[in-house]
Amino acid sequence: MALAKRTLFIVIAGVAVLAVGVGGGLYVGLKFFRAEETSREVQVPDPGPMIDLGQFTSTLADPEIHVVKLKVTLELSGQNVVLKLADPGWTVKLKDETLRTLKDQRYDSIRYAEGMEKLKQDLKARLNAILPRVDGNAAIDRVLFDEFMAQ
Repeated sequence: MALAKRTLFIVIAGVAVLAVGVGGGLYVGLKFFRAEETSREVQVPDPGPMIDLGQFTSTLADPEIHVVKLKVTLELSGQNVVLKLADPGWTVKLKDETLRTLKDQRYDSIRYAEGMEKLKQDLKARLNAILPRVDGNAAIDRVLFDEFMAQ
């Protein structure tokens, strides 16, 4: 009789400990994942000031004739950059460097999304290299394509 009571007590205690452990795990898990989802929503930054560089059409560096046509917009790192780039001479330099960058591209390297992203990164690096830093930051945060066609 004493053995049966002791076994019953151990089983009940084990079930209680298991229930508390599972409940606590669920509580902590739900809190953690909900906080992560909420933080993802908050981390989306507002777009910065933008300038439209216009539309570009260029032949590519292939032996065959291939053409790229795109419209470029630059997202700048701040309002001070807009003031700095107000001089029309900067726009001419930016357009010239964009055309040079396009002339160096090959059709096979830009016809897919991965290649487009690499082209954006190349443009960003080359344009930031010719622009002065403003408030210690690179002038261009992002290069965006409003239109893109390669053939």
